[in-house]
Amino acid sequence: MTAANFDRLARIYAALERLAFGGALERARFRFLDELRDRKNILVLGEGDGRCLARLVHLAPHARIQCVDASAAMLATAAQRLRGNVHPAAVQFTQADARQLALPTDEFDAIVTLFFLDCFTAAEAGGLLAKLSLAARRDCLWLYADFALPAEGWRRWRARLWLDVLYFFFRRVTRISARALPEIPAMMIDRGWHHIAHDEWQAGLLRSDVWSRV
Repeated sequence: MTAANFDRLARIYAALERLAFGGALERARFRFLDELRDRKNILVLGEGDGRCLARLVHLAPHARIQCVDASAAMLATAAQRLRGNVHPAAVQFTQADARQLALPTDEFDAIVTLFFLDCFTAAEAGGLLAKLSLAARRDCLWLYADFALPAEGWRRWRARLWLDVLYFFFRRVTRISARALPEIPAMMIDRGWHHIAHDEWQAGLLRSDVWSRV
């Protein structure tokens, strides 16, 4: 099992993102971060270059945040973005493949996966959701943002074209394992999570959601 490698994209990731989608991905990431203001123990998976993490630290200054990414370059970029603006004990950076990461049970009151779970096959994503569900406390909130495939019409065909391009690019540049979007919302429901908020952009290609255990 080999982790995808985003090191080559760390310095240019934000520029590539804006070139393709303007500010839409950033709006999707930031949409529901305010929901975590009062959370105390937050797990962030696949954070990337630290833009979301910087905002989260500002919104929840008293939280302990574990930030996990397989890319050393992405973690270094995220840490540099936070330098001088956060107490060093507030954020723990962990370089690890999330599929192999050991997590404590009943630990986190917030989980954040933003444009992350699309990197995995359905089987891998299902395993991750099972692991994360065990690590979540009963009152946990899960912020999820990712690409989506609308149900029908021109929106679906547009999204399918974009997804084909994105998977072609990222499979070759970063070696992600996925070839298609896993059905994350259905998996969340199967794991006992309740959908409580939703927004979307780019004709349904991008979505942001809040899930709860209660």
